[in-house]
Amino acid sequence: MKKYFPFILNLCLIHFLLGLDINIVSVSLPSVASHFNVAVGVVSRVVWVYFLVLTCFLLAFGKLGDIKGFKKIYLAGIFVFVSGSALCYFAYDFNMLVFFRIYQAFGSAVLFALTPALIAAGIPVEMRGKVYGINYSFTALGGIIGRAASGFLIEGLGWNSIFLINIPIGIITIFITYKYLDNFNSAKSESKFDVPGTVFIFLGLLSLLFAINTGEEYGWGSLLIISFFIASVIFISVFIFRQLRISYPLLDIRVLKNINISYPVLSFVFVYIITNGMIYITPFLLLWVKGYPKQQTGLLMAIPSVLQFFSGYLSGHLSDKKNSMFVCTIGIVMIAVSVFLYSFVTPDMNILFIILILSLYGFAIGFFIPSNTNKIMTSAPLEQKGIVSSFMTTSIRLGSAFGVVIFGAIFSYFVPQKNPLQNGIDMNTILSGFKATFVFGSLIGLSGLAFVLLSGRKSTSK
Repeated sequence: MKKYFPFILNLCLIHFLLGLDINIVSVSLPSVASHFNVAVGVVSRVVWVYFLVLTCFLLAFGKLGDIKGFKKIYLAGIFVFVSGSALCYFAYDFNMLVFFRIYQAFGSAVLFALTPALIAAGIPVEMRGKVYGINYSFTALGGIIGRAASGFLIEGLGWNSIFLINIPIGIITIFITYKYLDNFNSAKSESKFDVPGTVFIFLGLLSLLFAINTGEEYGWGSLLIISFFIASVIFISVFIFRQLRISYPLLDIRVLKNINISYPVLSFVFVYIITNGMIYITPFLLLWVKGYPKQQTGLLMAIPSVLQFFSGYLSGHLSDKKNSMFVCTIGIVMIAVSVFLYSFVTPDMNILFIILILSLYGFAIGFFIPSNTNKIMTSAPLEQKGIVSSFMTTSIRLGSAFGVVIFGAIFSYFVPQKNPLQNGIDMNTILSGFKATFVFGSLIGLSGLAFVLLSGRKSTSK
């Protein structure tokens, strides 16, 4: 373990920064809106445009890593992320801030796409799961600190200080990457880079994510949103058709015939539908049903992240010792059960039960993710670890995007009013909306369980 310490520390610091950046920016949006005097709907571009670019370029950077080798591309990714953070700090106009966030997202796309592949290529199989667990724990730690520190930074140093915090740690990671990454590079491929395929998948994902993010604003049945959904189907279909015909595909579809890759990736889609759906719906449950103030709601929302920090390490460690399918099965069963328990929350429920449910849910999410990542990346061919890593991350991001939309749509079907308490909607009606949403979430978890079980009895993390 000591031999790999600088390498592991570096990846952990990078994912700490990624978790920190995502959470600290999201929590700080009200301050950004106030500083630039923009509406709440407008300021959300700082977040969703970032995720839009991040998701659309994951496949491209995964393939580049396989072709050029990981060190060169990873170093460039860190530099772009850190320099993007510096540019965001100096932004004096809102549109400039959004543009710099787009630039920063290119760096994030590299780091998200290649980190799982780097671990798979550079860490021995007998300790790989533990490293995935440690890496995931640092991402969760970044989220915890990001949420907790945002208020203090903004109050003391101004809204733009949330970007300044990335720079010193980022510079350290550039140095460590340059010095230590040589021994953990992937096998380089002589394959060409599929530029047209990159354009098609970018346009397909861009159209899909734009429709998902703006469907409620423009109306799901509007001509604009329907057109973007149709465009996404066309571009993604053309992309898949091209990948099947060329000799240097951006995504080798044949890899997906391996059920130890395709089925766990599908289970990730279901799990991330749940995670982002729960992040969206849980604050409303705590505010409307339990009547907790915003400060207390924020503290309670941090509980799952704290539990993920600990269970992530445990999951990775166990996936090295046990059959990873067994660990994933336990994790996703706990996810389905914990989400179902949310449906029993009532106005008079004791806060200790609320904490217990939040803790079980957070532990379950952290217990599933590193082990499932280990399973996928161990099954990936050495020369395609970059593209499998980026395909997995793209699928995760798409699941996350759908989670908010689906959970919000189910709840809105039962409770269409934007402010039900102010509009005099009775509590039983509100509870029925939450119950239906959480029951649906538990069924999504069971759907993910089916793919975990189908992924192969003989496969192990080794």
